[in-house]
Amino acid sequence: MGNDFKARAVESKPRERIEQAGTASVASGAELLAVILKTGSAGCDVMELSRRLIDAFGGVETLVKTDFNALKSGIAAHNLRCPERKILGLGRVKILELTAAFELARRGYAARQTPVSAVASSADAAGLFRRMLPAGERQEKFWALPLDAKRRPLSEPQLIAVGTVNGVGIHPRDVFSIAVRWNAHSIVVAHNHPSGSSLPSKRDVDLTWGLYGAGKMMGIALVDHIIITEQSHYSFADNGRLCNKV
Repeated sequence: MGNDFKARAVESKPRERIEQAGTASVASGAELLAVILKTGSAGCDVMELSRRLIDAFGGVETLVKTDFNALKSGIAAHNLRCPERKILGLGRVKILELTAAFELARRGYAARQTPVSAVASSADAAGLFRRMLPAGERQEKFWALPLDAKRRPLSEPQLIAVGTVNGVGIHPRDVFSIAVRWNAHSIVVAHNHPSGSSLPSKRDVDLTWGLYGAGKMMGIALVDHIIITEQSHYSFADNGRLCNKV
């Protein structure tokens, strides 16, 4: 009991811990978020509020990829889903502050991670996406890779959605919100087929053309849609099913 109390006491003062250590690396994700939030809400201290916010988005990695609208809608959805652990006290100003902090982090990450070489082929793109695919994955997952004007990745592939063994639901806005967030010139998308066959289904074809049309309207080119398995990949561009080729 005494040790638990001491641990909570130390955790409740993240600013002091960071100052004493001289680096923010000693703090947990919840502690770093608590420093940004500054205060909690009635009946919920800032550390608990930070934990609830992180849990609502499935982790720090997903949380920092949100923008203003995604934060608002995600908090609202969490409060309906978990009324016993509501996220309260985050008004317009605090959400704007979080949005600004997350955007700064994304830009810093992009500057550090952007490789020198461009994505010059579908094989290059497939290799980047395959790194995100755990061995033996049994669920379909869908990613988007934002590119700059020289076809260089602006980030690692961004996970858009997780589906079932034979499908994943995607809307064009889910994909292009990522492109807009990273200020992308163009975008490559990919999903996996747990079946081991990389051949596209009719649903894959329809989705590709829907994304292609949305990209033309937004001025953000969809340069390829790649279907990956652990051993192979299928490129819509390489097979002449898109006007652009990676």
